Amino acid sequence: MMKTKIIIAGLTLLLGVMVNAQETTTVTPEQVKLVRQKDSLMNIQAGKDKIQVEKDRVRAEKDKMQAEKDKASAEKDKKRAEEESNRAEKEKDRAQKDLEKAEKDKKRAEKEADDRVKKEEQRIKEAEKATEKLEAVQKKMQKDLDKAEKARENAAKAQEKYMSEKDKLADINKDIVKDTEKFDKQNKKGKLSPQDIAKWNEKLAKMKEKSADQQKRIEKAQKEANKLAR
Repeated sequence: MMKTKIIIAGLTLLLGVMVNAQETTTVTPEQVKLVRQKDSLMNIQAGKDKIQVEKDRVRAEKDKMQAEKDKASAEKDKKRAEEESNRAEKEKDRAQKDLEKAEKDKKRAEKEADDRVKKEEQRIKEAEKATEKLEAVQKKMQKDLDKAEKARENAAKAQEKYMSEKDKLADINKDIVKDTEKFDKQNKKGKLSPQDIAKWNEKLAKMKEKSADQQKRIEKAQKEANKLAR
């Protein structure tokens, strides 16, 4: 745009010089062409200026509309702020009333709590006495239970020992029967010398003696088991 203005100014200056020269010379075709070019450039510039004016007008309209929107928004925000303020004031009043009610409730609750504490202290004292008595009873019961449990364990051990002694006797008697059968079998076949027979008789005698001793252990274990089982 600036370049166009410079061209127009240059043409204007040139034409001014030409007009001054017309007083002494005749207008040439080139001079006429220059004049026409000047008019054309001026018309173009006028069109551009018109367009720019229209753009400025449209922008101004947009700015105006935006300003109106901003104003409306501001009014809306103001109204909303006033509503919020009124609501906050109501909330404040309600909160004050709730606070006053809470204070009354607190005082009443404190009094009731004091009464409950006194009753609870009395109940605790009575409960402690009852607990002491109960603990004494429980200690005696536990002592009796421990004694009974110990007796049960001793009885179980005695019974277990009795059964173990019986099993040992059964094993000894099995061995006696087995060795006796073996001795009889070999003796019938005549394979044993008098010395062998003497050894067998000695062995069997020891085994029978062992069996008799084991029988005594069984009787003793049985007496102990019967005694503890009472």
